[in-house]
Amino acid sequence: MDLGLAGRVAIVGGASHGLGRACAEGLAEEGVHVVICSRDRAAIEKAAHDIHCATGADVLPVVCDQTRADDIDRLVKRTLDRFHRIDVLVNNTGGPPLGRVFDHDDEAWQAAFDGILMSVVRLCRMVIPRMRQKHWRRIVNNTSFTVREPAERLVLSNALRAGVASLLSPRRCRERRPGTGSR
Repeated sequence: MDLGLAGRVAIVGGASHGLGRACAEGLAEEGVHVVICSRDRAAIEKAAHDIHCATGADVLPVVCDQTRADDIDRLVKRTLDRFHRIDVLVNNTGGPPLGRVFDHDDEAWQAAFDGILMSVVRLCRMVIPRMRQKHWRRIVNNTSFTVREPAERLVLSNALRAGVASLLSPRRCRERRPGTGSR
């Protein structure tokens, strides 16, 4: 299938395995230059090697803890240094621990907030201005079924992934352009 993405540049989070890796592989098969990240150096380097061998795509592995603003900054800088642009962002992170509302202390809530919601906010704040410069952008936010149907033992996912789902829409992404009075 040709989705018209050949030559584009994509960042894919949590891409050492699972849904993130599947997204990275699918994009690479379309001819996209893929930057993949994960906290696990060995796993992300193996994923990059395997994706490159299977597709021939240019794959850049970056060790990145998406809960850390400085890691996200480094991820974006490495992408721009290598490819000079970002066209596609696939926000994808692992899930938080199981539990009900009173099973988690403040530290668990904060860790889930940083990993699920703030990682998306930080990445979008960094890449959207660069995407606007090229007048072409696509953002995919992988969330969870809990956005539609909260699960009893996934309270952290329920609460925070709903926030991710409501964060970006075409209307919300438009900002007023100075001096134009329009969105």
